[in-house]
Amino acid sequence: MFIEIDNIKKTYGSGENSYYALKGISFRVKKGEMVVLLGPSGSGKSTLLNIIGGIDTLDEGRVGINGEFIETMSEKNRIAYRRKNLGYVFQSYNLIPNLTVRENIEVGAYLSKEHLNVDELIDVLGLKKHENKIPAQLSGGQQQRTSIGRAIVKNPNLLLCDEPTGALDSDTSKQILELIEKVKDTYNTSIIMVTHNENIAKMADTIIRLKDGQIISNEVNNAKVKASELEL
Repeated sequence: MFIEIDNIKKTYGSGENSYYALKGISFRVKKGEMVVLLGPSGSGKSTLLNIIGGIDTLDEGRVGINGEFIETMSEKNRIAYRRKNLGYVFQSYNLIPNLTVRENIEVGAYLSKEHLNVDELIDVLGLKKHENKIPAQLSGGQQQRTSIGRAIVKNPNLLLCDEPTGALDSDTSKQILELIEKVKDTYNTSIIMVTHNENIAKMADTIIRLKDGQIISNEVNNAKVKASELEL
């Protein structure tokens, strides 16, 4: 199995103030599969994503991508693991304000020896007309496209998306979801996406529902809907 998540537990605080954010999460992701983590605020979705991404640490369990397990790594090796395996797309775009679209994407390319062709990716992203603009000259959707480009250009094994359409209107959200779907199909990228939107979950191969730090259902989506056909 490409991605292995085994019995992840995470506690914050100490003593009487401690609480379990994750209470033993386990699931698998195949290469090229899209998994949506669905649940209300406080269910543990973003905590789980941060642990998979090596941003946060786990208390128990293990996380493996293609046979590499992060809980046994030194900090130096964990940084190398993130560079090699992971791309991130968040609700906040986190672009470098004084760099152009092209330059922001190239920042991601510098992190990998096997990066994608920047010109081809800019075309896939629909940003050719905007490649020399800085973020302040872009719409929210164009900024998120640039953010996706920066994440995917290094050719990651796994793309992590945390509410990637949360700050966008419905039409722009659909365009971004279509782009994420296109990235998956074009580059066979595995994707784990966090959302609270039931309709977005319909485009996933697998839907995992969380509540209070636990998985309450893990289902293959046999009624998968194309991003272009979603009602948002």
